[in-house]
Order: sequence, then C-alpha cells, then structure tokens
Amino acid sequence: MTCLTTPTSSRRGAILLPLLVPGIAQALIALDYAIMFVALPELSRALRLSPAMTPWIVSLYGLTFAGLLLTGGWLSDRFGARCSFRLAMGLFLLASVCGALAQESAMLLLARAGQGAAAAVMQPAVLALLRQRFQGDAYNRALAVWSATGAAGLVAGVFLGGVLTHIEWRLIFWVNLPPGLLTLWLVQRHFAAVPAPRQPQSLSLGALLGSAAVAGVVWSLTRLAETGAADYLANRLSAALVLAFILHETFARRPLLHPALRALTTLRIGCIASACYMASVGSQFYVMTLLWQRYYQLDVLTTGMLFLPLALLIVVGNLLFARLAKGRDARRLLLWGFIGAAFGLGLLAYAALQPFSASFIAAIVASGIGHGIIYPAMFQLGLRDVPQEYQGAAGALMVTSQYTAGALALALLSLLLGNGAGAESWSKALWLLTGAAALGAAIVAAYETERR
Repeated sequence: MTCLTTPTSSRRGAILLPLLVPGIAQALIALDYAIMFVALPELSRALRLSPAMTPWIVSLYGLTFAGLLLTGGWLSDRFGARCSFRLAMGLFLLASVCGALAQESAMLLLARAGQGAAAAVMQPAVLALLRQRFQGDAYNRALAVWSATGAAGLVAGVFLGGVLTHIEWRLIFWVNLPPGLLTLWLVQRHFAAVPAPRQPQSLSLGALLGSAAVAGVVWSLTRLAETGAADYLANRLSAALVLAFILHETFARRPLLHPALRALTTLRIGCIASACYMASVGSQFYVMTLLWQRYYQLDVLTTGMLFLPLALLIVVGNLLFARLAKGRDARRLLLWGFIGAAFGLGLLAYAALQPFSASFIAAIVASGIGHGIIYPAMFQLGLRDVPQEYQGAAGALMVTSQYTAGALALALLSLLLGNGAGAESWSKALWLLTGAAALGAAIVAAYETERR
C-alpha cells in the first residue's frame, strides 16, 4: 500500500487525508441524528408543526436509514464503494439544502427522509472504503479514528443543536455543506475507483423485501415509543414483511445474503455484538440527555458541556483499542469492552441520582472507555473474514442489527421514561442498558469458550 511506503511527511498525509472521508461521513450521520432532538421544539414552532407531526422529524430519519441499509450494502457491492459514497453524499447535501430552505412541514419531512436514505447508502460504503484503503494495523487505527469521530459527531449534535438553533434553526442543515463537500473532493483524490468484482446483477427482490421488513419493524417500534401502545397495522405489516423476507432467503436461488456470509461465525457474532452495543452504551447518550434535561432541568448548552467528558473517554477507548489490537484477537478486546461497559452502566444505575460522586465519575469512565473499545472491535471482528466483494452487504447487515436494536431500546426507554418519570424509572432504564451489555459479554465469552 502507498501509505506504508512513502517518506514520512507524505506518508502522514497519505494516511490522515483519506481518514477524513470516513471520519467526516460518520460524524455527519451521527450529528444529524442527534441534532434534531435539541432543535425540535424551535423548529416545530417555526413551521407550525402539529403535535402528531413533530416526532416524525426525528423518526423519519431513523426509519429510512434503518430500512434502506441492506439496499445500501447492495449498491456498494454492485457499483463500488467510491461510486456509492459520492452518490450518497451528494444526496445527503441536496437533502440538507432542502431542509434549510423548507417553508412547510412536507418539504422538511422530505428532506429528513432524503438524509436518512443517503446515510443508509453512505454507511456501508464507508465501511467498504476503510477495508479497501487500509490493511493490518493501519486498518485497526482507521477503525479507531472512524469510531472516535462518530462519538464526536453525536456530542456535537447535542451541543451544536443548542447553539445553532439559538441563532437560526436553518443553520442545523447548512452546517453539513462545508464538511460534506470536502469529503467529495477527498474521496476523488485518495480512493481508487475499484470495480465491483461480482457479476453485474439487478436489484434483487431480497434487497427490497429486506429493506421493507426492517423499515416495518422500526416503524412498529417507533409507534410503540410514540403512543405507548402496540399499533395493530404496523405490527401485522412488519410481521408479514419479516416472514416474506425469511421465506425468500430460505428458498430463493439468489438470496440477498450470500451463503458464504451466513457461514461466517465472526459475522454472526459481529451482528449480535452490534445489537447489544446499541441497546447498551449506544443508548446511553439518549438516557443521559433525558436525565440532565428532564430530571435535573438543565439547559441544552449545559447538557452538551456535560457530555464532553464522556465523549473524550470514548475517544480514549478508541485509541486504547488501536494500541491493544496489535497482536491481540478482536474477540478478546470486544469481551473486555462489554465487561467494562456493563460494570460502568451498572454503577451508573446505582449512582445516576448522585451526580459528580465518586461512583458516578467511575461509572462514566468505565462506560466511556468500554464504549470506545466495543465499537471498533465489533466491526473489526465482524468484517474480518468477509471477502472484499461482500464488504458492503456485511457492513450493512451489522449496522441494520445495530439500529434495529436501537429502535427496540428506544421504544422500551420511552415507555420507562415517559412524562413524570420518578427516580426509580431512571435506575430501571440504566439497568436495562446494563443487561444488554452483560448479554453481549456473555455471548462473546461463550464464543471464545467454544473456539477452545
């Protein structure tokens, strides 16, 4: 690889500049998901959104993102990661402009759906670009940087949401343009147009059914979170779509998930780890945001500042992963990450109402570092044995597992932390996250034992 053979000065540029592409893309995906939580009240007032319409400004992004990930993975494998990334980033920026210029709710909803769809194509393309550009220890370092920028984007979404909304709510869309345009220039210069090695094929029925099934499940869980009750239509439609997808994958001659992928134990563990991650430390920001703002009645800027230590600790965990990954199996690091996260979240469940106590600080440290280790470790393990031609589909499958579990966690947390939630409810919510982290540790440990 060029990045390993050039002189020191150019070598650093050859490594750092390509890293900006996946890093900025991941930060934008995370930022645009989080920023709306803060900006929603002002945006709702400005466009005179009805109470029933307002939650969909956030939900529609997650729905289209989760629902189209499998199709996004197919596009990456079919047309190449660089081509898919350029298409997705272009659509993302166009949708951002539409959101900034929106004068009514319909245009804003269309813009949010466009952002979610673009993110769904972008995410598997980014994972494929990382695997294509970096190898060995360089790949582990790239994963660490990529996951660190995602954590930074999540916190920036909470913090910038308050600052930009205070100035002008349309800035939350305009802010995407400079970094997005930079990635389009960088991907053209630093990533080769590698042709897809698979034989050309049309968009399969499996991709359409898979996308529809995931969208249906996320929709039904979103409705549960919004109303507190099961939605008859959403539940039955999602169940029918899931059944149709399972039958297709079982009997079709050309299933969406190639048999070679299904046979990979590491990919299966990676998908389970992704789900447990999102249901544990991946949902910690959501719970902590509600805790600071609802229970402690803190403003948006203060909440954003309080998240900075957690974000920095996640970055520490990312860097620790990059250092420990040399000569160590990703399974072992993933296990350590889940154990640390479970310990930290359990301690936080005990100390959540004792902010800045020694127990609370220890909980934030353990959960933050555990978070930072889990995220790159699960992708390193899950995608390790996947051939290059299936990186897009495998990455999409892992992220689909992640966000479907996130929708389930969000629904359960919304029921627990509804209006008037007492002290006991916050503890229960954090114990729920602890259980998900402990489950992840148990599954990875069982796999470790089985290998021996």
